[in-house]
Amino acid sequence: MLHISDKKNFDYNLLLDTARSSGIHINKNLFIKKIADGNYGVFTSGEINTNNKIISIPKKFLISQSVIKDFINEKEIEYPYPNILKLYCSSLPNFEYFKKNHIAFANNEQKKQILNFFIEQSPTRRKIKSFFDYIDKLDSTEKYLFLIFRSRAFNFENSSYLAPVLDMVNYKFGEVRALTDKQEIYFKNKEILNPNDQFFQGYEVHSDIISFFLQFNFIPENFNLISIPPNFFSLKIPQNTEDKINLNYWNIKNGIISNKLYIVFENLKLPLEFKLETSKIIKNSSVFNKVLNSILGLLKNEINYENLSEFLIKESEDYKIINFAKVVKMNYSKISDAQKNHIS
Repeated sequence: MLHISDKKNFDYNLLLDTARSSGIHINKNLFIKKIADGNYGVFTSGEINTNNKIISIPKKFLISQSVIKDFINEKEIEYPYPNILKLYCSSLPNFEYFKKNHIAFANNEQKKQILNFFIEQSPTRRKIKSFFDYIDKLDSTEKYLFLIFRSRAFNFENSSYLAPVLDMVNYKFGEVRALTDKQEIYFKNKEILNPNDQFFQGYEVHSDIISFFLQFNFIPENFNLISIPPNFFSLKIPQNTEDKINLNYWNIKNGIISNKLYIVFENLKLPLEFKLETSKIIKNSSVFNKVLNSILGLLKNEINYENLSEFLIKESEDYKIINFAKVVKMNYSKISDAQKNHIS
């Protein structure tokens, strides 16, 4: 069995050369450069015009979790490009990196502090507790695979795969997201890339910054989104409006509706679909604003702001909790901003 905690020394551009020679398309002007310890990015050596397919990973190169698990356990591997697999696995962070840095490895006292940033029985508190409980049931290899795929995998035909090179592109809010067709996962740049530019990607994420942090374990710059989870609120249906309810958008039971889907405020803007579907049953704009303010208030009041503020004032050196506390405060502020934007 390979040791998932071993330190790794790796030549990233060797992976690029091997990938290119094996049939993965990587624009000739792209290269990988170290930004800081443990942090690399994809940069340009020359200009790349807009709307170019700059990285493309054919589906035969995609790596399933079972392939990585067999590789770790040194079993026979069903993957047609063993050289790429070996190089790619050497590029992944080791288990010690996750143990040192990831919130999933918070100790019991840290977990208690994190959960106390939220009121009892709040949906977010329950979600975080479920996350911790799930992690605790896994052995070391299972934890490693779970965190690697949770933070790096792409969705292809409703399954999660690792995509060599593609996942080395760093994240930036609002940037292009990976595209898929039946044959490949790929990136197209929407703007001209000049020499020495770093190319960034966006993620297909429809959740708030707390969920983002739990998945990717970093605080993104310029994150500007809040999200109301499914079944978060309920509304009594006014008389003579039940026939106007869109059953693809709402759950309905005994004259009460609840949101079936995530309601995502990208750039803190009121989602058009939510406004249209709600306006079918709430015609008065003043009443609508009151309802919206109440829903956003419920979302904000999940956070125990007193406990959160007390912790941040102490200036703790426990960076795992500090980073998470900063994220929770950011989410609280974003919800407040959304209230100001839409309830004026």
